[in-house]
Amino acid sequence: MTTEGFISLFCKETGEDPVNIFERGRQAGWLEVQDEVFRQDPITRKNVARILHMYLLKVKNIQDLDIKDAEVLRDLYDCRVCANHIAQMYLHGVMDAKDLMEGGRFLWFDLDGEDSDEVNKDHIRRLLSIR
Repeated sequence: MTTEGFISLFCKETGEDPVNIFERGRQAGWLEVQDEVFRQDPITRKNVARILHMYLLKVKNIQDLDIKDAEVLRDLYDCRVCANHIAQMYLHGVMDAKDLMEGGRFLWFDLDGEDSDEVNKDHIRRLLSIR
C-alpha cells in the first residue's frame, strides 16, 4: 500500500474529507510534507505509527502514555525519531508486535515492514476505538 493509498483508506474509515487532505493534515499537525512528497512510495509501519499517533494526539487529544512498557520491543530505538510514535501505537493496542521466538521473548515491531490493506484498515479501526 502506498502512502496515498493509506491516507485514502484513512479518510474513508475516519470520515475525513479527502479534498486537500495532505495540506489540511499538515496544518492540523498529523501529516508531514514527506507524506505528500513520497505519496507513491510504499508506507512503512513506522510511518503508519507516526501518522496514527499524531492524529491521536492532535485531533483526538489523547495524551501519550509512559513508554517504559514498550521497551520490550527489540527494535524500538532503531529509529529514535520514531520511537515514541511506535511505542504509543503499541501501548494503545493500535499496532501489534511480531513475536519471533514465541512466548514474548523477542518482540519485533518491524519498523520498515509493510502491512496489508486489511491490517492497515484494522489499525485505523483500533485507533478510532480509543476514547
